[in-house]
Amino acid sequence: MDEKSSHRSNRKLAIAVIALLALCLIAFLVWKRPSPPSEPSADISADIAVQATSAEDSGLAEPEELPMRAATGISMSAQQTSDTLEIVRSQPGGTRPANLADGSWTIFVYLCGSDLETRSGAATKDLNEMLSGCTGSNVRFVVETGGARTWRNNAVSARKLSRYLIQDGQIYDAGSVAPSSMGEATTLSEFLVWGVSNYPSEHMGLILWDHGGGSITGVCFDELNQRDSLNLRELDTALNQAYGIMWDKFDFIGFDACLMCTLETANIMATYSDYMVASQESEPGTGWDYGSIGRYLSQNPTCDGRELGRVICDSYLMSQPASTRGFVTLSLIDLSMIDPLLEAYHQFSHEMFDLGSNQQNLAAISRAIHKIENYGCNNRREGFTNMVDLGGLVSTCSSAAPSAASVQAAIYNAVVYQIRGTYHADACGLSIYYPLFISSKNELSAFHAVAVNPWYLAYVNRLAQGATSNGSTLGYSPETIFQESLWNWVLGNSQEVQEQVEDTWDYVDDHDGTAPQISFESPPQVDGEGTFWFRFDQRGKDNAAVVSAYVYQLSDDGKHAIALGETYDVYGDWETGQFADGFNGRWLSLPDGQNLNLIVQSADETTIVYTSPIELNGQECYLRIRQDVASGQVTVDGAWGALDGSGALDRSVRPIVSGDTILPLYRAVTVAESQRVDDYEGEVYTVGSGGLTVSYDYLPIGAYLYSFCIQDIYGDLYCTESIQFEIDGNGDIYF
Repeated sequence: MDEKSSHRSNRKLAIAVIALLALCLIAFLVWKRPSPPSEPSADISADIAVQATSAEDSGLAEPEELPMRAATGISMSAQQTSDTLEIVRSQPGGTRPANLADGSWTIFVYLCGSDLETRSGAATKDLNEMLSGCTGSNVRFVVETGGARTWRNNAVSARKLSRYLIQDGQIYDAGSVAPSSMGEATTLSEFLVWGVSNYPSEHMGLILWDHGGGSITGVCFDELNQRDSLNLRELDTALNQAYGIMWDKFDFIGFDACLMCTLETANIMATYSDYMVASQESEPGTGWDYGSIGRYLSQNPTCDGRELGRVICDSYLMSQPASTRGFVTLSLIDLSMIDPLLEAYHQFSHEMFDLGSNQQNLAAISRAIHKIENYGCNNRREGFTNMVDLGGLVSTCSSAAPSAASVQAAIYNAVVYQIRGTYHADACGLSIYYPLFISSKNELSAFHAVAVNPWYLAYVNRLAQGATSNGSTLGYSPETIFQESLWNWVLGNSQEVQEQVEDTWDYVDDHDGTAPQISFESPPQVDGEGTFWFRFDQRGKDNAAVVSAYVYQLSDDGKHAIALGETYDVYGDWETGQFADGFNGRWLSLPDGQNLNLIVQSADETTIVYTSPIELNGQECYLRIRQDVASGQVTVDGAWGALDGSGALDRSVRPIVSGDTILPLYRAVTVAESQRVDDYEGEVYTVGSGGLTVSYDYLPIGAYLYSFCIQDIYGDLYCTESIQFEIDGNGDIYF
């Protein structure tokens, strides 16, 4: 504060305000191992191929095609008069095979290799871990592979879906099927029906392996089929079909993938499994430690899903390099506790909805939600996962919603174990969808299909309508949501019902991304002391969520403005609605002096996480940088690819090492009537032997532009006119 104040005192009022730019950056036989049809390969990464053998030769049964079960899945109903939530879950339809061996385990692994295998052989690595861990005859992994253009071993072919049995440190060919998308429900259900028919055990688990995108886009993005993925309702369909021949639930269902530990996911999995293991955050590319999982089961065959889940969590953390441990999260969810959580959250959602009927309350709740833990990425540069911490969301209304304490207690009962790195110290163990940015009708329709209760769906629906109605939510009624009960649809319903769900959100197509409801009592201006400030009027204050600032560097001729990005160096008071620049003239830069193009990924009282677009060794990605607020100390986390166009989150935060080349990427705006936006590149910097350091120092001498950027409660942006400032040789700022 003292440093900022001293620099402000050196400012001098210069030229008039310059009008400029709107933001353009903006997955029946008794327990026995089938007789191996051929000599197994002990290491699939070696130059030894597993010999292909048909299912008939191996003694495996191809089950008859089952009639399609009515996909009961999860069906909930509620009435406004009683405000009760009814949860109806499908039941298993099979008969337990006789003579299942005590302590026998089969873990089915739906291994969608995707680009994780193509680029770095991550799936091959985990197959080898399974081989090393299966040291007892009571444990077996049954794997289906597919979804990758290239497999980095001599056993797996990209031209078909291959099935393998891994047991006693050996891998056996269990046959193959014609290629199909691993993002289709039928592909997963056929694998599970085949697997349960041929490899039943006393204990069974399922792991879905690949990228994850959270509650909206799901898991297993098939690289061979336009990144097609399994959304939660497709998972419901596939699991429900397999449930037709099962006699009990899975001991656990796990997601070795990003972002899948959500309330919406747990709601679906609770029908089919005792426990769920999943991560709220992105998972490093190394993923789970399958060697430790297999060895634990070999030594502790009578364990249950809860005991195994703790081992999965602990071994996952211990297998991570020190550089990524701060990011990791993994939760063990007792799915028998999900229904009480759903009931408590249903009541809370009603209270939250009622609170949000007042525009000032709605704004206050939205501002608080923007400050809680969120996962993946949530900004215009990298994209929005819209996954936020469930406990954090509930806390935003804790003082005014009587049922909040019941929800927090229910979360505590459901999350029976979790690991969380230092960067996610406040993670409660479960996430939920919340529209930090109101996106397309397709995203909201996908949310509609998995919403856990109608009141929360109505809350989101009101936000979406406010975004398309100039910020007005007055008079909103949830009548459509309740009377049509379209939120209450289940898989197996007609195409007509699905179309009705989509039609519910047609109006979102009118969302143009502007924020016309941001308005001022005192518009942005420079005062006599050289301070750039403004004050909201009541309408503006009731619709604003986040205030930050953007800085641009002017070219020597003054014709172009290069975007340096976003800063939270802003002083503000929500009570009065008055905000002022707190910019101290310092920025993050590479060792060669190039200023980075920054956007704030997350910020709290202690830490700001920035992301910056770069080319790393010729590949476009984002640099992630962490800054301690108190000391200003900067740490480079590494580089990652954020979200792709299909909604899959990059699993890897790759360390920056000596010899890497970094090319900073920017947007440049022509200072003219057209305000044309062009891509702009900096200069290539080669990382030295000491690794990458990023400095936090004064911007170089020159002319710059500064504007406030206001994000409203719907995620839209309003950018003020920019003013010019200059920095002299002493680091003093002149507006």
